[in-house]
Amino acid sequence: MVSTLPPEVVIKLQEKLGKEEAIEFIKALDEAIKELSLQRKLELKEELAKELVTKADLKEEGAKLRQEIARLDSQIAELRGEIGDLRGEIGDLRGEIGGVKGQIAEVNARLSKLETYIKVLIALFLIAIALYSPVFFELVKLLFKP
Repeated sequence: MVSTLPPEVVIKLQEKLGKEEAIEFIKALDEAIKELSLQRKLELKEELAKELVTKADLKEEGAKLRQEIARLDSQIAELRGEIGDLRGEIGDLRGEIGGVKGQIAEVNARLSKLETYIKVLIALFLIAIALYSPVFFELVKLLFKP
């Protein structure tokens, strides 16, 4: 018999109840304590089971996380595709910009030629006006007179 009572208490019980009755009382008390202890352990186990995460809970959360990762991977793949498309469009725009720059250079060259032609035409126009001007004609006569 495993007694949960101190020896002094057991001796006092034997004196008051008698040896046989004290032993029966202590056995009954031990059984009651064991039963209460077992009941308390079961209650604690139930409480812990409610609080603790089970393997099934972990598997369920893992499955949810895997689904979310797969969804994010899919979105990343879509974004990479869109980025590739945008890079292609940027390349096309760069080509178009290069073409426009070439056209601008051509227009600038033509404008430069036109400026030169206009200057020549103005000079010729001024010379023509000067040659057909009576005042200019008189000045030339005076210059060439002996």
